[in-house]
Amino acid sequence: MTMPVSHKKTWYPLIAAIVLIGAQATMAQVLLVRELLVVFYGNELCLGVIFGTWLMGVAIGAGIGSSVIRRFAKNPPEADDPSRAGVVGLEKRLAIFLFLVLALCFALPMQVAVIRLLRYIVHVPYGQHISILSLLWSSPLIIMPFSFIIGFIFPFSVQVFRGFTRGAATDIGTVYVLESLGSLIGGSLFTFVLAPRVASFETMAILNAVVLVNLLLVVSLIGRASPRRALLGLSIPFLTVSLWLIFSGEVKEVEEFFVGKRWQSFNPTIKLIESVDSKYQNIVIGKEEDQYSVYGNGQYTFAFPNLYEYGPMAHLVLSEHPLPRRVLLIGAGIGGLISEMLRYPLEELHYVELDPKLLEVAEKYLPEEDRVSLADKRVKIFHLDGRYFVKKAKGRYKYDVVFLNVPDPSTASLNRFYTLEFFREAQALLEHDGVLVTSISSAVTYIGEVVGNYTGSIYRTLREVFPYVVVTPGQTNHYFASSSPDIVTTDLDTLINRYKLRNIQTKYFTEYHFVTFLEPRKVRFLEGELKRRKNLPQNTDSRPVTYYFNLLLWDQFSGGQLQGLLRWMGRAKPWFFLGAVGLFLVVRLAVANLLPLSLDRQRKFNSLFAIATTGFAGIALEIILIFSFQNIYGYVYERIGLIVALFMLGLAIGGYISSALLLRKERDWSRVLMYIVGGIVLYTLALMLILRWFPFHWMGSEAFFMMLIVVPGILTGLEFPIASRIYLEAKVDSGVTAGLMDCADHIGAFAGAILTGIVMVPILGIDYTCLVIAALNGASLILLITLVFKKKNLYK
Repeated sequence: MTMPVSHKKTWYPLIAAIVLIGAQATMAQVLLVRELLVVFYGNELCLGVIFGTWLMGVAIGAGIGSSVIRRFAKNPPEADDPSRAGVVGLEKRLAIFLFLVLALCFALPMQVAVIRLLRYIVHVPYGQHISILSLLWSSPLIIMPFSFIIGFIFPFSVQVFRGFTRGAATDIGTVYVLESLGSLIGGSLFTFVLAPRVASFETMAILNAVVLVNLLLVVSLIGRASPRRALLGLSIPFLTVSLWLIFSGEVKEVEEFFVGKRWQSFNPTIKLIESVDSKYQNIVIGKEEDQYSVYGNGQYTFAFPNLYEYGPMAHLVLSEHPLPRRVLLIGAGIGGLISEMLRYPLEELHYVELDPKLLEVAEKYLPEEDRVSLADKRVKIFHLDGRYFVKKAKGRYKYDVVFLNVPDPSTASLNRFYTLEFFREAQALLEHDGVLVTSISSAVTYIGEVVGNYTGSIYRTLREVFPYVVVTPGQTNHYFASSSPDIVTTDLDTLINRYKLRNIQTKYFTEYHFVTFLEPRKVRFLEGELKRRKNLPQNTDSRPVTYYFNLLLWDQFSGGQLQGLLRWMGRAKPWFFLGAVGLFLVVRLAVANLLPLSLDRQRKFNSLFAIATTGFAGIALEIILIFSFQNIYGYVYERIGLIVALFMLGLAIGGYISSALLLRKERDWSRVLMYIVGGIVLYTLALMLILRWFPFHWMGSEAFFMMLIVVPGILTGLEFPIASRIYLEAKVDSGVTAGLMDCADHIGAFAGAILTGIVMVPILGIDYTCLVIAALNGASLILLITLVFKKKNLYK
């Protein structure tokens, strides 16, 4: 005899199922992000699109799930069998819930496979970036199947949990808390246990095996034979295949097959030698003839041996200083750069390379000369983020040359090395006559508007810190900056004399290379082009404009389909967003006061709007905090799992407190919601001041920063059950309410992810972004205040 679904002993596997859904959601999100970062060359623009698309999928799924639940409520299936009233409907909802769980297991491996074949699907030529437009239309097709199911399943999760607590609102809150706990567990397990040890397909096989075992336990709760047979017929073979792949080791063959296909779409002429995942990136070693190329997240990093490229660069850099003794090198050093630098009478060469796995993998293929140079007693290797090292080295080290040898600021992470704040931090490490060296891609003969703004923003920012800046013309602009006169120079005689005095013997560089780098006519042309762009904004941590200019370049190089839209976005001003919020508020207040809207309708609208604005604030504040952590501490990729886990912990804590509050005495829940929204407004304004003025270099500041991440999670978690309780006052089904609340939450989060990650932070900066977030939630607060006063006047 099958145990009734409502029996409390049967809730344990259901609880596990809800927790596992949360774990699946977070692990899927992280997996999809990692896979897409490789395909899109590590550009974080795809993060905003990915998170936005994910959240929109959840919103659509929750909205449709709510509609299905409403249809169940109108046409209950138990009407066909009055003797089992209530049981048939619940069992049917449970069967749908379990089919959805099974669909999640199928969807994720398929989506990862599609991502690895994406360049074939969108017909991207070899060596070319996928266009921003292709990113925008392909992401929904790739991301939304899984996230749609996650949203669709939420109202059914609430339905099968009906009766778990003493009220419908607390049932919703409990499911919300359980999913948040699952997300916390999944994110932590993936970051600290699975990601460092197993690849994507093995991770998915392990996750599916755990989910399917629990699903088989829950299947026993279904009394009707038909769905039970179907579920067993689908889940048992799938579980068998998952376990076979894991224990036979064949899952590694599947992984290698799709890695190979992805690599062929990038570089069909280069042989794939090795592909590994570190906690920072996907690392690939390729080989063409006798040269190895290294790629990080799909982006070319360096090649070795490559002395005919790196050798001349080493000599040009060290010739820009009269007598270099101590050098700091941040970024790619192998391939010939360090070995050529060591030909000079250096006392110390500090080499900062974030990812130890990179050197570990590359070392197996390095030529003997590079091995010897890395073992030289003058060379000291630091496996730290370059920005973090520069912050910590202040007061400990001084250098004659700081050479920043990292890729262009094509990502927000790389842009940190080209900002006003970083240049000031690097200046503090230089001797009085020290030289900072950096570079950026440019054009050989024509500096158009996009390229000119891109490279010109770096020139403008450097000149704000260093009074003396010179630039080499060509496909790459090398910048040399100093605080002292007569150090950096484009004068060929001076550079040739410095080089000759050192008596360097090498076949990779001669004095004639200086003419190649610094042809006088081209130098004068470039200087004129840069100096005439006086109105360009500075590139700062809080307003990364060079990153935005790089987006324009990306679109231009891949077809230029979105130049008009991106330029329009670049002209966005704070008043545009603040004005839009103000206009909406005025219209809504006018409608509420002029039309005969019932209190129930106003209450339902205000609760949904509050959830949407809080969803916007939650994801926007999380993006701002992740962005700020990277700027302040410089190692967000090492801490990203912890950051996401802490936000989810805040959600769980807030949801638990709110659910517990609902079980106590009755309150004016609109007033409670008003206080929570007010707390979000105050926190957002306080965060703007904290990020600007708090001394994050103090000991213990990182722990304080982590607390800042928990707070928006708590506020968001507090609001969901309270808003659901207010909506339920209109006599709406709990499953319908759960679906609508989840839909509103994720619509707001979708808008927050897209606008914050792509528009507001790069163009407006963090301060104005915080003001927009505060204004949006302030509008929600005003609507709630008017509702509270209306209720008060009505019941006088």
